[in-house]
Amino acid sequence: MTARQKLSKPFVFTTTFATYTATHIIGEGGSGRIFEANDDAGGMCAIKWLDPAKATKEKVKRFKNELQFCIRNKHHNILTIVDHGVFIEGESNSPFYIMPLYDRSLRDLLKDGISPDKVLNYFAQILDGVEAAHIQGVVHRDLKPENILYAADNDRLVIADFGIARFEEDELYTAVETKDSTRLANFQYAAPEQRSRGIEPDQRADIYALGLILNEMFTGEVPSGTGYKTIAKVTSDYEYLDSVVEEMMRHSPEDRIDSIERIKNELIGRKNKFITRQRISELKGTVIPVTELDDPLIADPPRLVNADWDHGILTLFFQRPVNEKWVWALQNMGSYTSLAGKGPTVFKISGDKAVIDARENQVQQIIEYFMTWLPQANRVYEQRIREEKEQAEEKQRKELERQIAEQEARQRVLKNIKLNK
Repeated sequence: MTARQKLSKPFVFTTTFATYTATHIIGEGGSGRIFEANDDAGGMCAIKWLDPAKATKEKVKRFKNELQFCIRNKHHNILTIVDHGVFIEGESNSPFYIMPLYDRSLRDLLKDGISPDKVLNYFAQILDGVEAAHIQGVVHRDLKPENILYAADNDRLVIADFGIARFEEDELYTAVETKDSTRLANFQYAAPEQRSRGIEPDQRADIYALGLILNEMFTGEVPSGTGYKTIAKVTSDYEYLDSVVEEMMRHSPEDRIDSIERIKNELIGRKNKFITRQRISELKGTVIPVTELDDPLIADPPRLVNADWDHGILTLFFQRPVNEKWVWALQNMGSYTSLAGKGPTVFKISGDKAVIDARENQVQQIIEYFMTWLPQANRVYEQRIREEKEQAEEKQRKELERQIAEQEARQRVLKNIKLNK
């Protein structure tokens, strides 16, 4: 990284639909530069540019990997790319991408000092971003405070700089072979296996770095060796985190906490209500909180698209099949009006059809009443699904709290056992 430097002459970056004018250098590394810039409307943004003088074949591939991953990203704790293009100067072409301009990095927050009461709130955001990458098969491999950016307007942290990440989706990303001589991460935050040849680091390397970062957020120091400054020496309220940190930064990956989920379970078990468990959305293909509604009948609520009447049988067709819970919602939605003897409970509903006996002169009235029921049934269904998700999550959290309480009780008993007479 480098201090903010004004360019002697602005650089102009052009994409298909926009032009960006870079005015300052705000970052510089082994592959290129990051500029502060203005877009066509005068808004502020940042540009990451791959310097053609440094653009080896390997670095170009890594830039492509990072670009493709962040373009499709929808998670609010991972950097999102808003535009991209190729910078042409003479005979050289070099890729660049446009991203939001962030106020600071976690490194800046650490320099100022973070209140112990705010650390876990920030760390929860970091966990969410890294876990979202892991769930999508991406290991960052270069986590450090400089690569965690901060937006003051919404007090949000985002994970950035996936330039040396490992991507598992070969059909989407270019496979990159890393030479043994290539230094893959900031040495201070690199896991032991990243410093050895012939070992392919996995998500546990990120967890090692996260353990260092968590300790540093409380103590201001990066742990090193066995005599490092612990969280307990700073605040007794969070003393329990020392055992979590110790397990995150164990030398052998096999002995280390092996997933972000396990870290979150430890924190949830300590009654940290703001810690969010996450999963892949079946509808969107993105990472979402487990309590977020992800139901096709909520995203596109049932509606009538066709009707048929044959031999006294009226069949109504939905645009998609419904399930038993939606049928329950229709039949338990509260007050409604209907044609006598033709209420919701009389219909036989299966798949995308609702069937009922009807005389010719009743058909249109039944359809009109049914259409008035749909909005209310859909609301009842959504409410039931939401409550079920919240109840399931609360049950899971209570169970984690119970497990932690049992562990602590066992530790207290064992600590106080005396065998000497």
